[in-house]
Amino acid sequence: MFPSSPGEAFEAIESGKPTIIHYWDPNIGLESPIAPILHDQAENRLDLDFYIVNSGFIAPPHSKDDLPLTVFYIGGNAVDQAPFDPSEVQNLFQRI
Repeated sequence: MFPSSPGEAFEAIESGKPTIIHYWDPNIGLESPIAPILHDQAENRLDLDFYIVNSGFIAPPHSKDDLPLTVFYIGGNAVDQAPFDPSEVQNLFQRI
């Protein structure tokens, strides 16, 4: 769930499998308040891969002004996203 290198994160995004990436900067706090939602979904949504990415270490292909951010990828393409708001992230899972 925690890629250790930028290459590993981009490999997950481009894997072809539907993937959720939550970009989080640990300078904001040790754990994202979105993490429990992701852990819960990961247990129930075996059709998706889940990753929490250190956005300071692995530069996301999104504006830094948009971070933190949760993005749904298929085949390397961002299909949907949710801003840093637990209810918006829950809505994202209802849409996919």
